[in-house]
Amino acid sequence: MSEEVPVNRVDLLALAVVSLVGGVVLAVLLAPVELTPEFISIVFLGMMLLAFFLFIPVMGARLFIDDWREE
Repeated sequence: MSEEVPVNRVDLLALAVVSLVGGVVLAVLLAPVELTPEFISIVFLGMMLLAFFLFIPVMGARLFIDDWREE
């Protein structure tokens, strides 16, 4: 498993979009929707958690799609 996986800008952009949307969804579920520092911090917390836990699945999906395109 010494194969290196290049990280493309599209991968990071997809991860950022998914994390942003997921962070907002988590914040809406956990707190009332108001423009308060608490709500904004919940959004950022959700974004960071999703970015951390979804990095490897996003890279795996891209590798799967790249292999599928080569065949």
